[in-house]
Amino acid sequence: MPRRTYNIAMVCDFFYPQPGGVESHIYQLATKLIDRGHKVIVITHAYESRKGVRYLTNGVKVFHVPFAVIYRSTSFPTVFSFFPLFRNIMIRERIEIVHGHATMSALCQEAILHGRTMGLRTVFTDHSLVGFADAGSILTNKLLKFTLSDVDHTICVSHTGESNSLVLFIDFPGISA
Repeated sequence: MPRRTYNIAMVCDFFYPQPGGVESHIYQLATKLIDRGHKVIVITHAYESRKGVRYLTNGVKVFHVPFAVIYRSTSFPTVFSFFPLFRNIMIRERIEIVHGHATMSALCQEAILHGRTMGLRTVFTDHSLVGFADAGSILTNKLLKFTLSDVDHTICVSHTGESNSLVLFIDFPGISA
């Protein structure tokens, strides 16, 4: 019996050409999902000369949206000005699932909020744990609490010192661990 396939948008400020673990994870996950028959697009901010739509190997379509980068490759939070562009991409690509990566990604946070507004399923993957001791961590945790109050699935991955391990998987609604 054939499996159900989905149209999935992965959204994060951190993606190629910038090197890194989150970037690599998103690309590898996208290619594996495509191998299983799903349609996957990636939405990230523009990188210098990379603007608009690009295609990577194995059919990964990347949207480089024109937002200002403020700190360590994270875009400036816009809240409402991202919505028209995001909505256009979701409708044009017939997206059913919005998969955001990384707590510190403004694009991820906004995409999850807008995705739920549009009635789409949402998944959040976090690649590092946020501390609790300083003001920035406290504010980040408050933002995360607000954003995650209405997601369908959450996956948290943390570096334990030896290898990356799955630390927590929460399935909403009816929290289970």
